[in-house]
Amino acid sequence: MKRFFAICLFLSALSILGFSQIGTNIFAGFNYGLSTTTSTDTVLTGHASAIHTIDFGLLVDYEIAEGFAIGAGIGGAIPVTTGVIVAGEAGPTDLKYFLDGLLGISYAYPLNPVVLRADVLGGISWFDLGRLGEFGFLVKAKFSLGYTVNNFTIYVGAGYEMRQYNVKPAANQTGKFTLSSIPIELGVTIRF
Repeated sequence: MKRFFAICLFLSALSILGFSQIGTNIFAGFNYGLSTTTSTDTVLTGHASAIHTIDFGLLVDYEIAEGFAIGAGIGGAIPVTTGVIVAGEAGPTDLKYFLDGLLGISYAYPLNPVVLRADVLGGISWFDLGRLGEFGFLVKAKFSLGYTVNNFTIYVGAGYEMRQYNVKPAANQTGKFTLSSIPIELGVTIRF
């Protein structure tokens, strides 16, 4: 009986997924750094006034209404600017990557075959997995122009991104650093 129930549940879930508007959104691009600010001079050392990054991400989204989709996924960024060091209680660490957990909403306005698209993303972010307690957040808004063929859309866009991280540069001290940038991204959306 349990096996029959499990098979029915699996087939029901499979049929629901088959008829829903689930899609994937994959993007990558270059973030032109506008500014990097710190709460104190000891949080970051060796940094330029702006940190440039290469970013990427994958969202799995669900179309809730015609053109509107919400989704969740993962992303990250790799700094192009080298020599940036983040102070810490256990010693300084190089700024090598950012890892993000993302939530997003998007709207696509079809002008067949051209698409105007707006995305707003946000979520939690880490700059070092060895320092999980020192996390931050990111917020990104971008506008894109795309081209659609059946359920496949390729788009290019730009917008604004802000990342802010809380750090502990020394015992009993707190600090933060903020990165502001303009993301220029290429993306692909596939609807199933």
